[in-house]
Amino acid sequence: MNKIFLGSIDYESALKIQIEERERVINGQSSGTVFFLEHNPPVITLGQNAGKGNIICSEELIAQKGYRIFRASRGGDVTVHEPGQLVIYFVMPLDSKSVRKFVNNIIDVISAALLKYSIRTEYRQDMPGLWVNDKKICALGFDLRGRASMHGVALNVCNTMEGFSLIVPCGLAGTGVTSIKEQTNLEISTKEVAATVSGFFPDGAN
Repeated sequence: MNKIFLGSIDYESALKIQIEERERVINGQSSGTVFFLEHNPPVITLGQNAGKGNIICSEELIAQKGYRIFRASRGGDVTVHEPGQLVIYFVMPLDSKSVRKFVNNIIDVISAALLKYSIRTEYRQDMPGLWVNDKKICALGFDLRGRASMHGVALNVCNTMEGFSLIVPCGLAGTGVTSIKEQTNLEISTKEVAATVSGFFPDGAN
């Protein structure tokens, strides 16, 4: 497994990198890569199950605030990616028989990494993501079609979470969001958290 830290990158460039790596994985030219990054400029993405009704502000206002809107091939509803949020994309070989194990392993890794910051989370099958009480700290959304995965998780680290006021997060009305900074009062960076999460995956090329 390769691990690559992309730093701050726009959504379209990161998507292109994922697609190119997916082709390499399918063609047997790569064993798969985990990409660590944050998206800048910020974006709102709509998954395969998303309706635009869960974007609760006008596109003009969203644009004024600096957010762009994209339709994504991942599952799930609508979410936000913004600076200060750690996004982890998994472009990995995929066996249809092991899809559930693949997702569970990722959930376990993120949960264990959050325990390093004394944050205990709960995974909710009916509302996919990692939760701290009634607030979501990590959203999940994968494209698991074919022989290689794409997309992954978005972990709130030190982002303002302003973008979540523009949407119904993951289509779940009445729920809140939180971050590592909010839970710990630590001044913390996505780079630091990326290194923590990375340590729970097998070593590979960096």
